[in-house]
Amino acid sequence: MMDELSLVVASPFKKNATSSLSIKDFEFALSFDLKWMSPAQASKVRDQAIMSSILKFENGELVLNMDADAVDIPAGFKPSEDLFREKGNIEKIMDLLITNSGMSKKEVASRINIKQDSLAGLIDAEVAALLVAHDIGCDAGDLFDEVYQRVSGISDQH
Repeated sequence: MMDELSLVVASPFKKNATSSLSIKDFEFALSFDLKWMSPAQASKVRDQAIMSSILKFENGELVLNMDADAVDIPAGFKPSEDLFREKGNIEKIMDLLITNSGMSKKEVASRINIKQDSLAGLIDAEVAALLVAHDIGCDAGDLFDEVYQRVSGISDQH
Protein backbone atom coordinates (compact mmCIF):
# COMPACT_ATOMS: atom_id res chain seq x y z
CA MET A 1 0.00 0.00 0.00
CA MET A 2 1.36 3.39 -1.00
CA ASP A 3 1.35 6.27 1.48
CA GLU A 4 -1.15 9.09 1.05
CA LEU A 5 1.40 11.73 0.05
CA SER A 6 2.69 9.53 -2.79
CA LEU A 7 -0.86 8.95 -4.08
CA VAL A 8 -1.64 12.67 -4.01
CA VAL A 9 1.63 13.62 -5.69
CA ALA A 10 1.36 10.96 -8.40
CA SER A 11 -2.22 11.94 -9.32
CA PRO A 12 -1.43 15.01 -11.48
CA PHE A 13 1.24 13.02 -13.35
CA LYS A 14 -1.19 10.16 -14.01
CA LYS A 15 -3.96 12.56 -15.03
CA ASN A 16 -1.64 14.27 -17.53
CA ALA A 17 0.08 11.00 -18.57
CA THR A 18 3.53 12.54 -18.09
CA SER A 19 6.61 12.08 -15.93
CA SER A 20 7.30 15.81 -15.52
CA LEU A 21 5.20 18.91 -14.90
CA SER A 22 5.87 22.58 -14.29
CA ILE A 23 5.28 23.75 -10.72
CA LYS A 24 2.31 25.77 -11.98
CA ASP A 25 0.73 22.76 -13.74
CA PHE A 26 1.32 20.49 -10.74
CA GLU A 27 -0.27 22.92 -8.27
CA PHE A 28 -3.08 23.76 -10.72
CA ALA A 29 -3.90 20.06 -11.12
CA LEU A 30 -4.12 19.51 -7.34
CA SER A 31 -6.15 22.64 -6.60
CA PHE A 32 -8.33 23.24 -9.65
CA ASP A 33 -8.50 20.03 -11.73
CA LEU A 34 -8.82 17.60 -8.81
CA LYS A 35 -10.27 20.22 -6.41
CA TRP A 36 -8.44 18.57 -3.51
CA MET A 37 -6.84 21.63 -1.91
CA SER A 38 -6.10 25.32 -2.08
CA PRO A 39 -3.13 26.56 -4.16
CA ALA A 40 -1.28 27.30 -0.88
CA GLN A 41 -1.80 23.70 0.29
CA ALA A 42 -0.66 22.44 -3.14
CA SER A 43 2.60 24.38 -2.63
CA LYS A 44 3.08 22.74 0.79
CA VAL A 45 2.39 19.30 -0.71
CA ARG A 46 4.97 20.04 -3.42
CA ASP A 47 7.55 21.02 -0.78
CA GLN A 48 6.77 17.94 1.33
CA ALA A 49 7.10 15.70 -1.74
CA ILE A 50 10.49 17.20 -2.64
CA MET A 51 11.73 16.79 0.96
CA SER A 52 10.46 13.19 0.95
CA SER A 53 12.18 12.52 -2.42
CA ILE A 54 8.86 11.64 -4.10
CA LEU A 55 9.50 14.56 -6.45
CA LYS A 56 12.71 16.08 -7.70
CA PHE A 57 13.22 19.41 -9.41
CA GLU A 58 15.04 18.96 -12.71
CA ASN A 59 15.53 21.43 -15.58
CA GLY A 60 12.80 23.71 -14.21
CA GLU A 61 10.26 20.87 -14.00
CA LEU A 62 8.94 18.66 -11.22
CA VAL A 63 9.81 15.03 -11.95
CA LEU A 64 8.07 12.11 -10.26
CA ASN A 65 10.57 9.73 -8.60
CA MET A 66 8.38 6.70 -9.29
CA ASP A 67 6.52 5.12 -12.18
CA ALA A 68 3.14 6.90 -12.36
CA ASP A 69 1.71 3.94 -14.30
CA ALA A 70 2.50 1.65 -11.38
CA VAL A 71 0.53 3.86 -8.99
CA ASP A 72 -3.02 2.64 -8.46
CA ILE A 73 -5.19 5.47 -7.19
CA PRO A 74 -8.37 4.08 -5.59
CA ALA A 75 -11.68 5.22 -7.09
CA GLY A 76 -13.04 8.23 -5.21
CA PHE A 77 -9.70 8.83 -3.44
CA LYS A 78 -9.42 12.18 -1.67
CA PRO A 79 -6.57 13.24 0.64
CA SER A 80 -7.33 13.38 4.38
CA GLU A 81 -6.97 16.52 6.48
CA ASP A 82 -3.90 14.95 8.14
CA LEU A 83 -1.93 15.61 4.96
CA PHE A 84 -2.18 19.35 5.62
CA ARG A 85 -1.59 19.28 9.36
CA GLU A 86 1.42 21.38 10.33
CA LYS A 87 4.11 19.26 11.93
CA GLY A 88 5.05 20.09 15.49
CA ASN A 89 8.61 20.98 16.48
CA ILE A 90 9.30 17.48 17.81
CA GLU A 91 8.31 15.95 14.45
CA LYS A 92 10.44 18.50 12.57
CA ILE A 93 13.47 17.83 14.78
CA MET A 94 12.98 14.06 14.42
CA ASP A 95 12.79 14.44 10.61
CA LEU A 96 16.01 16.45 10.71
CA LEU A 97 17.72 13.79 12.83
CA ILE A 98 16.52 10.96 10.57
CA THR A 99 17.72 12.81 7.46
CA ASN A 100 21.12 13.75 8.88
CA SER A 101 21.98 10.64 10.88
CA GLY A 102 20.70 7.72 8.83
CA MET A 103 18.93 6.46 11.96
CA SER A 104 15.39 5.09 11.74
CA LYS A 105 12.47 6.93 13.32
CA LYS A 106 12.42 4.29 16.08
CA GLU A 107 16.16 4.79 16.81
CA VAL A 108 15.73 8.57 16.90
CA ALA A 109 12.73 8.30 19.28
CA SER A 110 14.74 5.93 21.48
CA ARG A 111 17.73 8.33 21.62
CA ILE A 112 15.39 11.21 22.56
CA ASN A 113 13.73 9.12 25.32
CA ILE A 114 17.12 8.03 26.69
CA LYS A 115 18.33 11.66 26.71
CA GLN A 116 15.17 12.80 28.49
CA ASP A 117 15.43 9.97 31.07
CA SER A 118 19.12 10.69 31.68
CA LEU A 119 18.13 14.20 32.77
CA ALA A 120 15.49 12.84 35.19
CA GLY A 121 12.64 14.07 32.96
CA LEU A 122 13.49 17.69 33.76
CA ILE A 123 13.33 18.64 30.08
CA ASP A 124 10.57 18.12 27.56
CA ALA A 125 10.90 15.95 24.46
CA GLU A 126 11.63 18.90 22.14
CA VAL A 127 14.60 19.98 24.25
CA ALA A 128 15.83 16.37 24.48
CA ALA A 129 15.55 16.10 20.68
CA LEU A 130 17.63 19.28 20.27
CA LEU A 131 20.27 17.85 22.62
CA VAL A 132 20.40 14.65 20.56
CA ALA A 133 20.78 16.81 17.43
CA HIS A 134 23.66 18.65 19.12
CA ASP A 135 25.25 15.33 20.18
CA ILE A 136 25.38 14.08 16.59
CA GLY A 137 26.52 17.46 15.21
CA CYS A 138 23.24 18.27 13.48
CA ASP A 139 22.35 21.98 13.18
CA ALA A 140 18.74 22.53 14.25
CA GLY A 141 18.97 26.32 13.62
CA ASP A 142 15.49 27.83 13.42
CA LEU A 143 13.95 24.96 15.37
CA PHE A 144 16.33 25.67 18.25
CA ASP A 145 15.14 29.30 18.30
CA GLU A 146 11.45 28.27 18.26
CA VAL A 147 11.87 25.76 21.08
CA TYR A 148 14.04 28.17 23.10
CA GLN A 149 11.41 30.90 22.83
CA ARG A 150 8.66 28.49 23.90
CA VAL A 151 10.48 26.99 26.91
CA SER A 152 11.94 30.30 28.08
CA GLY A 153 8.63 32.16 27.75
CA ILE A 154 10.14 34.69 25.36
CA SER A 155 7.74 35.66 22.60
CA ASP A 156 8.67 37.25 19.33
CA GLN A 157 7.65 40.90 19.27
CA HIS A 158 7.52 41.23 15.46
